[in-house]
Amino acid sequence: MEASNRKALNYGWVVIGTFLAIDATIMGITFSLGLMLPLMSKDLDMTLGQASWLGAVNWEVSALLSIPVAFRLSRYSPKALITISCLGEAPLLLAQGLAPSYWILLLCRIAYMSIGLARFAARPTLIQQWFPKEKVPLVNGVLTVGMGLAGGTVVFFMGDIMAALDGWRNTFYLFSAITAVLMVAWMILGRENPASGVKEQPQEPGALRAILRNKTLWLLGIGVTGDMLCFGAMETLWPTYATEKGFISLEQASFCEGLSYYGFTVGSILGGLLTMRLGRRKPVLWLSGLMLPLVTMGVLYSRSFPVLAFLWFLWGLAELYYPVIMTIPYEMPGIKQPQGVVLATAFVFTVFTAGSGLGPLLAGHVAGAIGLEKALLITCFFPLLLFAAGLLILETGPRSGHHRPA
Repeated sequence: MEASNRKALNYGWVVIGTFLAIDATIMGITFSLGLMLPLMSKDLDMTLGQASWLGAVNWEVSALLSIPVAFRLSRYSPKALITISCLGEAPLLLAQGLAPSYWILLLCRIAYMSIGLARFAARPTLIQQWFPKEKVPLVNGVLTVGMGLAGGTVVFFMGDIMAALDGWRNTFYLFSAITAVLMVAWMILGRENPASGVKEQPQEPGALRAILRNKTLWLLGIGVTGDMLCFGAMETLWPTYATEKGFISLEQASFCEGLSYYGFTVGSILGGLLTMRLGRRKPVLWLSGLMLPLVTMGVLYSRSFPVLAFLWFLWGLAELYYPVIMTIPYEMPGIKQPQGVVLATAFVFTVFTAGSGLGPLLAGHVAGAIGLEKALLITCFFPLLLFAAGLLILETGPRSGHHRPA
């Protein structure tokens, strides 16, 4: 029995590794949109407002649909959901590259982000099928670190990729082909573990109501929204701001933003270690909430490429709270498994993406009145909401009285 469990655990890492390859590729091309916008805007004659809406779609589709999609799809096979997700995303990436106008590109982007939610809905059930509860924080940490490294590499080299492929359109064609190859790999390697006893669950209407009434999740959501509002604005519009000001090239902007994901990887490891050592989750939120406004303002007002590279890395490092917010849903009392965890995770992802979408919309439209630099400055203060949320939420760590082992 022990040998069988060990074999299942080992193969679980193959399944999660294949899932990670798909997720990192998709997220890498998604996060790179801000770097593509200067070329897209010129090619499709987009205004700053239109560019901000295109950037917002990256996140607002997920914000609007994550919870209902997770509720509806949590009863279906994780393998099938991930396969369907890839089956839709590959041709939609191709369609974005072929888009003849802004409106066609926008519609393709909305469809692309929508079908990708099927992949996210499958993740919690897949983890619970292959890994015991005590391994869940480790698996979330590995996925976070892997996504940061792989996605960051895509962003880091995106400027060079577009230069080598002669534009943003050929870049979409390349990633469409990569997604198709990874879909085939998933169909071969991706499996479910029926021996785990964790199966697709029937829909429970009360489960969704319980999530939406949870005060801790709402407070956490407000804090995360504040941080991601700032991140979404800067990631989407800073490359345009920096290249228009002329103090950095598009390739250098790509390197800087890519370094933030490497910093995010290191920060995720440190955040996980720190919260394990403390036995608490809230102090990590406090630290991130205080660091992020300062680092973001440094990015906005620096003009030296080496300084900017360091600050973007430091910005990613300051996002060390991400593994904490992905672990809290597994620990909270009163949340049923596995559907409750799927919905709670979807809720966190919803507010995470909502803030990212609000950022470029706020900055892009306010910029018309006060200028892009001042509009971006306003967003720098929003991560303080993360610190405030850290003061108010329920502590779920092992040293609290509310902890339920994840």
